[in-house]
Amino acid sequence: MDAKFDVALMVKVAQMYYNNNLKQEEIAKELQISRSLISMILTEAKDVGIVQINILDPQMNNDELSKQFESMFGLKKCIIVPTAVQDPNTLRKLVARRAVEVFNQELADQSNIGISWGRTCNEFIDQYTPASAYKDISIVPLIGGSNQIAHYYQVNEMVRVFAEKVGGNPYFIYAPCLNSTVEEKLLFEGSSNMQSILDKWANLDIIIAAVGSLPDFNSHERETYIGESEIFGILEKSEAVGDINARYFDKNGNFIENEYFDRMIGVSVDELRNAHTTIGVAAGQEKVTAILGAMKTRIFNIFITDEQTAKSVLKSQTLK
Repeated sequence: MDAKFDVALMVKVAQMYYNNNLKQEEIAKELQISRSLISMILTEAKDVGIVQINILDPQMNNDELSKQFESMFGLKKCIIVPTAVQDPNTLRKLVARRAVEVFNQELADQSNIGISWGRTCNEFIDQYTPASAYKDISIVPLIGGSNQIAHYYQVNEMVRVFAEKVGGNPYFIYAPCLNSTVEEKLLFEGSSNMQSILDKWANLDIIIAAVGSLPDFNSHERETYIGESEIFGILEKSEAVGDINARYFDKNGNFIENEYFDRMIGVSVDELRNAHTTIGVAAGQEKVTAILGAMKTRIFNIFITDEQTAKSVLKSQTLK
């Protein structure tokens, strides 16, 4: 290495600047050399290869990881967003933005679109911009109402906003997701309003859904969708690791069956599988176990996540 400055000095200055986020003036003061010399040292460190700067464009795709996902989990398409970002909110925005692109590629006139709830689906709707004008688009919620007040669980409002953006016709569910009895659920489903929803569910063209993860069952701060606290024991005993549209599954992709779920108003597992295109969106290290289980359900045929999460999922699968 033919360098103008001492290698140890270049490494030290680069670490202070790039790793410790010190300003050049601060480094100069600490090392008792001029600021202009610090700038020259940093330039030299890049020229000789001590410092290498890689720019990860989240608009691109990690083709190698995508192909591994597609092959391993039988996906039609997989988008792996290249980014080292780990902040959950930022990751959610990045993957939702790519989901918008994928969705617009799949969208056609006279499509029935199913929307699930949650932060990621809500972010998708916030980010959404149509690629062109569409005709006769139906937007339907995939699940009934939640008792949670968070806006990302108000699925009727999410449907309304999305329909307005895409120029489609919104359909609303005027019933809770979780009912007291099966009989009560059937009473709601017998209404004329629900009949139109049920017809749409049986003929879904595109679904947008996220993967929910399960935190510690013993945590009192755990957020629930529809009052799952009454079945925490069932979910824990069944070794549930995540959910798609409040349909819980274990690490092997088997959906949990219980009387509790018979009282739910929401699209069925078969209807999720029968949709022409089901787009799954999820990101973050806290979702790794849930994503791996979700892949094994074979619900999604298109999946979008970030690079670091994808690597962790593939590593977990390889270790099994």
